[in-house]
Amino acid sequence: MSAPVNVGPHLPASAGSSYAEHSEPNVNGLPLYKELCVSAQQAYDQYETRGDLKVLEFAIRSYHLAMEATEDNNPEKAAIIDNLGVSLSARSDCVGDLQDLEEAISLKQLANALTPDDSPAKHSRLSNLAISLFSRFERSGRAEDLEEAIELQTRAVELVPDGHVDQPGLLSNLGVSLCMGFEHSGSANYLEKAIELQTCAVELTPEDHPNKPIHLINLGNSHERRFDQLGNLEDLERAVALKRRSVDLAPDSHPNKPAYLNNAGSSLQTRFTRLGDLADLERAIVLQVRAVELTSDGRPDKPMWLGNLANSLQDRYERTRDAKDLEDAITHQFRAVELTPDGHPDKPARLNNLGARLHTRFKQFGNLDDLNQAIAHYTTALTLTPEGHHDKPSRLRNLSNSLHTRFNEAGNVPDLEEAIRCSTWSVELTPENHAQRALSLRLLGFLFFTRLCSPHAHADDASCAMEAFLEAMQHPTSHPLERLRASIHYARLLTEFSHLFTVPPRLTLLEAWKHAISLVPQCIWLGNNVRSRYTSEELSVVRVVVNDAATAAITAEEFGFALEWLETGRAVVWSQVLQLRTPLDDLHRLHPQLADCFRHVSHALQLAASGSPPVPTEAQLPPSFPDIQAPSSHGYALEYDKLMSTIRGLDGFEDFLRPKTLSQLAGACTSGPVVVINVHEFRCDALVLCRAGDAVHIPLPELSLNRAMDIQKYLWDLLRAKRFLSRCRGDPQDEGDERGGRVTEMEPPDMMRKVLADLWNWVVKPIMDVVCTLEPSSATLPHITWCPTGPLVFLPLHAAGIYPKNEHADTPSQTIMDLAVSSYTPTLEALLKPRAQVTPDGQDPRVLIVSQPASPYAINNPIPGTTTEAAIVMSLVGESKPLDDADGTIQAVLEGMATHEWVHLACHGAQNRKDPTDSAFILHDGRLTLAELMSHHLPNADLAVLSACQTATGDEKLSEEAVHLAAGMLNIGYKSVIGTMWSISDYVAPDVMKVFYTVMAEQVEREGWDE
Repeated sequence: MSAPVNVGPHLPASAGSSYAEHSEPNVNGLPLYKELCVSAQQAYDQYETRGDLKVLEFAIRSYHLAMEATEDNNPEKAAIIDNLGVSLSARSDCVGDLQDLEEAISLKQLANALTPDDSPAKHSRLSNLAISLFSRFERSGRAEDLEEAIELQTRAVELVPDGHVDQPGLLSNLGVSLCMGFEHSGSANYLEKAIELQTCAVELTPEDHPNKPIHLINLGNSHERRFDQLGNLEDLERAVALKRRSVDLAPDSHPNKPAYLNNAGSSLQTRFTRLGDLADLERAIVLQVRAVELTSDGRPDKPMWLGNLANSLQDRYERTRDAKDLEDAITHQFRAVELTPDGHPDKPARLNNLGARLHTRFKQFGNLDDLNQAIAHYTTALTLTPEGHHDKPSRLRNLSNSLHTRFNEAGNVPDLEEAIRCSTWSVELTPENHAQRALSLRLLGFLFFTRLCSPHAHADDASCAMEAFLEAMQHPTSHPLERLRASIHYARLLTEFSHLFTVPPRLTLLEAWKHAISLVPQCIWLGNNVRSRYTSEELSVVRVVVNDAATAAITAEEFGFALEWLETGRAVVWSQVLQLRTPLDDLHRLHPQLADCFRHVSHALQLAASGSPPVPTEAQLPPSFPDIQAPSSHGYALEYDKLMSTIRGLDGFEDFLRPKTLSQLAGACTSGPVVVINVHEFRCDALVLCRAGDAVHIPLPELSLNRAMDIQKYLWDLLRAKRFLSRCRGDPQDEGDERGGRVTEMEPPDMMRKVLADLWNWVVKPIMDVVCTLEPSSATLPHITWCPTGPLVFLPLHAAGIYPKNEHADTPSQTIMDLAVSSYTPTLEALLKPRAQVTPDGQDPRVLIVSQPASPYAINNPIPGTTTEAAIVMSLVGESKPLDDADGTIQAVLEGMATHEWVHLACHGAQNRKDPTDSAFILHDGRLTLAELMSHHLPNADLAVLSACQTATGDEKLSEEAVHLAAGMLNIGYKSVIGTMWSISDYVAPDVMKVFYTVMAEQVEREGWDE
């Protein structure tokens, strides 16, 4: 992405200077040179407002004539020369003419030579010369130009008196040059000084000053540059906030408003790239479209606005796959290139970005012409990029990537060799601490890996790939996702080519996977809302990592590691939500102030799961909040990370909220063994966690990933055919069917028997053969908790078995229900919640009974059986509160859940596959969604019976995340939840519930509530 423009960093401070009082008058009463200067200044002002190049040409001609008409000994000649230089600089910026820039530098040097050091105009002329030297550096990359610009601007800052109107602008301009000095040299001192000076410029500028937005933009750009280099999210948050303020301060009539809009949009787009929140990208596009609309084609900034809009549209295409976004991005980028004259310093960036657009279209549609054009544009952009330019490494990386793509398509070996050369050069040019270094290293390693797998392998390809991956995965300031991907490549390199390494690698295979697993919590960021976390690219990568890592551990017979790693990668978002509710008793006892601060920040983040966190009072704000506005959810997440680091630095808290170890997870087995099933393309295995804390391994040789997927497909085809897996609201295939509702009864056909038999033979029977030997004999059936992965998440393991068609069949019945009582858990940690006494005095639990026979939000699908069902439940339980029909509002249900230990929900349920967090119970006045449930915590809740449809269905794309209503109830505090894997018959549900509560009452009668 091309960098956002630094709007007006270098103000032509001497334009419009006053002129000498003693000169010969012309017919209008003014000397000729003065009248020419007045005309020139008026034209220049019009150019700045309208961007009309013809007006600028008139200003330049007028200044030329004024300079010629002015005597050498006239004290105002220096001002005229300097203003002519400023006007030529403006034309150079507009059309890219280097000759204009060279002439401007010569004129400004002459103006400075004619201006004594004690002149009140000296600081502005030094600054204007520095501006042109800075521009020449941007085009040529000559370090001496940048060094001289910084030296001149430093002198200007020293000369300007405190309180002078030019002081903030000079400070801000020096900061811009120092920021570039940081990018060129890598010296952190440059960037720290830039931010210090630009912060001072912002503070010195009144809120209503027309240049306040400019100084905010420049400070925001410096923070963004520091983020680009060092990866500190706090810098990115501050950049977004500063640029948002610049937009708010400038009226729509302000000539620089498009630039402020563009800058603000670019920072939001950067934040989307880093954090994946689609809302950021949508806001960026709105701002960037407005910037383009407000800018005429003649304005020199129009190509940049078009290019940045194209960047954002491509990003949105990558997320949503809307082909129109990609075509619009290419159109805008072509236009940006066309409007940029040859020789302009931004031409290489725009050609590079056009290459990126075309490369993306090739990946989508496979037209080799697009790929060839992309490579041509990348090559031209690289050729035009001067040595030392801060974007050279990324342009080399882009060219390398496209050449690698063409090698994969056409097998042209020179393409691969050139790709490796460019990628090696990119790594060499990328500073050691740069946040993009891991990306460059990972690409280089992957290119070596590609050549290693080809007939053209070199002897050192394996070791070169390993070194690149190793450095990338351990790079401290790079994006965690890049480091995670590098870890995957490293592990797969060892897996496939371990025989090539005569010297043991610095990290073994299991050490590499352990490192990858340690990165998982960093990849799914708490600052994003839950919907963004579920749809993020990071979550899909995490699923692959955990599955591969666990398989490697099982193969190495490290079953404890396998269980720990599977736990770390399951229900990641739910685990984050639960982590925010962790009791802090030990921390509060030793460090009460820190505990209070951590609790407040955690609570704000918890609320952010379903909406914006509350604006805190000053007393509630953690002392380290530096932002210029009240903290957002991103700000709270940054503070949370800081507090977590502080707490883990305390004695005795080193493992505070770290993933549980095997010994800690053993507490999940209080009611019986827990069976975790790992389904992988290479092997399938069960790991049984026993009460003693042992992990018992059970291979499943008859099960494969393909077989598991086939069973799931068979079952879902059957359920859809009988409308037992109704599509939910929002599914494009679901025309007119909003319900996800309870439907008519059906008889299980032969296909259902086959599904259950396959599950029994390939999965459940081999496991039960071992589990039955682990549990002591008992008069009652043992309890087993299933924690499957992959396609098995959606299959009824609790019903697996051989079901003969009739009692005279040759094959006897064999089912899991004859051997054990089954339940499911999304994670092992969910079973660690202590089950306290049901009610404080040991009396019967209070039961909230909700029934919705005819919700207005399911008007075409009444379910009258819910009224019968509610009456049956009321007759079989103790103290209860009914919420029937109109009484069953969202607020009433939530309030009732807070005061009742049990809840029975007899209503419609809807699983939304486009947005799983919008899955909901359909109540009288609307939808009680999963997102809303996430913001609640019910510590006294005990049992939830969800007599609604699809409450435990989940999302096929998020199989490990348990994104369904049953998991939601479990995670807000209910110790046990009964849910449905598909739709439930309105006719059968009352009978099922009658049996359930009758059996429950009989058991309580025998054993009491505590059992």
